[in-house]
Amino acid sequence: MCRRMAAELAKTGLQVVAAHDVERAISQSTSTPPDIAIVDLDLGSPTKSGLDVIRYLKQTQGEAVHVIMLTGHDDEVSRATAFDAGTDDFLHKPIDFAEIRHRIAAASRAQRAFVALRNQKEAAERRLVYGHEANALLAHDLNNGLAVALSNLTYLLDSVKGDAEQMDALTATLRTVRRMSGLVANFVDISRFEDAAVTPIVEQTLVHQLLASVIDVNAPSTNHVTFRIDCPQELVGRFDAGLVERVLHNLLGNAIRYCGRGGTVMIRARRWHEAEDGSVEILVTNTGPLVADGLRSNLFGKYVQGRGGRRGMGLYFCRLVAEAHGGTISYEPQADGPGFVVRLPGHAYSSPKT
Repeated sequence: MCRRMAAELAKTGLQVVAAHDVERAISQSTSTPPDIAIVDLDLGSPTKSGLDVIRYLKQTQGEAVHVIMLTGHDDEVSRATAFDAGTDDFLHKPIDFAEIRHRIAAASRAQRAFVALRNQKEAAERRLVYGHEANALLAHDLNNGLAVALSNLTYLLDSVKGDAEQMDALTATLRTVRRMSGLVANFVDISRFEDAAVTPIVEQTLVHQLLASVIDVNAPSTNHVTFRIDCPQELVGRFDAGLVERVLHNLLGNAIRYCGRGGTVMIRARRWHEAEDGSVEILVTNTGPLVADGLRSNLFGKYVQGRGGRRGMGLYFCRLVAEAHGGTISYEPQADGPGFVVRLPGHAYSSPKT
């Protein structure tokens, strides 16, 4: 029957390889992996059956091979056992060669579709890898260029004495370059956080001084908002000041953007746990509208669309920084507007989460 089946299938243009026992079937499938396998349940072997061949094929090739089982046992248990082993199709003997040809034609179409989909997936993965590498190179070069521009602008602002308009232009340009530099740095660090390649450099920091410096950078960009700091002068936190400063720039920038004219932006900081030296809770709030209910559940996700249709990674970066310190960030509406709360413990921090 095997020889006759091989001859009939070969007439249709298929390349057919035959084996008459379990060992030879497994050996043949290793040296010449099949696209379609027709396996007899009662394949001759003292201790094994066609089920062993099917299991081996599925373990080594997965969905790349389509298996049709032949059996003389047309009962529920035999069918269930065959499908549990990985069988894709089931034929009861005696067989009809016309039926087998139809089944193989259908299986061949399915396999071609599978191969095409696999090729498309591999091509998409290659493009994704290329995109990540290109983005990393571009971000690295941008980061270096912006660092040079920032340094030169700072030097010019300190050494050049022009008229008021010239100095205002230099100051505005310096603020813009500083914000761009921060955005690029966030983009670079997000990938590093996701690869667990960033470890916060924890040190004691005067919190009030940090908050004041963040406001000093952002306040000149707007003249319609009042800024307030509610923080004890002596409050000391234990965290990576550089990373947390960039978190505050993100949160303050959002607060300014959505604060109405004549509104107020406030940063409040206090001890998070009184018994834990170095722990800090920082609230950034403004008198603008609350975040819509539909946006709140995934505010801190990657590439999330926020208010006004904007897409960005700012809040995602803030979340990664907080979690890298073993802390949290959350959206907590206040009585007079939206609020974002960063909580940083004073004890040893955990590794970045992904």
